[in-house]
Amino acid sequence: MSWWTFVDFDYLGDTPEFDLEKARPEIESIVAANRYHPNVAKLICDLLTNNTANFKLISYAVIELFGQLAARFPDISFAVRGRGEDIRDIWLREYAEGKNTFAVGPPDGASL
Repeated sequence: MSWWTFVDFDYLGDTPEFDLEKARPEIESIVAANRYHPNVAKLICDLLTNNTANFKLISYAVIELFGQLAARFPDISFAVRGRGEDIRDIWLREYAEGKNTFAVGPPDGASL
């Protein structure tokens, strides 16, 4: 089982960046609605600032959180790339206009 997920973040093209002062309440709301520890919201904010963070969540949970984040901020285009503890647990998602526009991985059975 792969509980740690290492995530990289980058903006795509000429897109506005997250204003963390305005985005933080939305991020906290998403995390609370998914019943995750409030520290997950801090990690998301750290990721948006530092372009890398480590989450103690399986990859599928992290992917779901960023899908929800993209939907709440459709004007911001970004990519997240992650890898879990399992060697095959690798993935990439790109979001534009609030939707997933590109997806690779994780393969079936990884991160479960």
